[in-house]
Amino acid sequence: MQLYNEPITTVGTTPSGVPETLTWRGGRMHVRSVREVWQAPGEVRLYRVDVTDREGRLGIAEIAQDGLSGPWRLRHLWL
Repeated sequence: MQLYNEPITTVGTTPSGVPETLTWRGGRMHVRSVREVWQAPGEVRLYRVDVTDREGRLGIAEIAQDGLSGPWRLRHLWL
């Protein structure tokens, strides 16, 4: 596991706001499935998702969104 807590350049989402793709450090990751979503009152919304990176490796990413339309951050990445 690697702790990053870095901004995600772009996030593609479904109409309901669920992440589908992430662009981070110039590479694109595809979200295969959402494992968990949680949000404490007044806190960012956290997603733990299964991802595939640009090299086809499988991993798990923990990403956070500040509010409904705020910026996204990659918190943790397991590859």
